[in-house]
Amino acid sequence: MDALTFIAKLIESLAWPTAALVLVLLLRAEIQSLLPFLKKLKAGPVEAEFEREVKELRSETEAEFPPAMGLVASPRQQTLLELAQISPRSAIIEAWQGIEFAAARVVSNRAISVPVKEASSPNAVIRALTKFNLVGQREVSLYYDLRALRNQAVPEEHFAATQEAVFNFVQLATRLQ
Repeated sequence: MDALTFIAKLIESLAWPTAALVLVLLLRAEIQSLLPFLKKLKAGPVEAEFEREVKELRSETEAEFPPAMGLVASPRQQTLLELAQISPRSAIIEAWQGIEFAAARVVSNRAISVPVKEASSPNAVIRALTKFNLVGQREVSLYYDLRALRNQAVPEEHFAATQEAVFNFVQLATRLQ
């Protein structure tokens, strides 16, 4: 291979990456203005979707149900917050299980009939609670929103979210519980 062929091949292989880099640099301000509207970004440990959605859910929930003044975290919530520092995914799973157990406990304590086939289904339990007006529409909506967020965390063995996002999830879950 002579020098001219080598230079031509080098320019050919670098043309598109260079053009893409130049475009990104030229449109940097416009790209930054679009970042808040980004639905999902997954780059290594960054889970932008989970953080954004849990933050929105917390602000919506606090607008409708402001937290009680001077409210101290329960021992369970403290345990979950400590677990969140060690394993965010485990804290989310444990917080979610608390919701499921609390809902099942209410159904059991109120002697509400749930079909045998569906007795272990959290969705059947929440439907029964709704049917007997034991939970409002906002609580049902929060239940399904938290469930969707939990479903984002569970399949990811190395799920990584900010401490703030996990704390928000735990606080919302314990509030719903």
